[in-house]
Amino acid sequence: MLDKETCGNFEIYKDEENWWIVKDIRDNKIIGKFQNKEDALEKVAVFLQDDEERIESESTC
Repeated sequence: MLDKETCGNFEIYKDEENWWIVKDIRDNKIIGKFQNKEDALEKVAVFLQDDEERIESESTC
């Protein structure tokens, strides 16, 4: 895995086929594949914003 980054409960990385993968590390489930990193980060931001259990001051990516 190249360019791996962790954001909250999500991991973003580029796979061997050059897709950016977003994976929920709590249940080890891939939740999306994106053509660029910006799209993957936007998806994670939406998930983090909608996560009611997160504390606003909690760190993200």
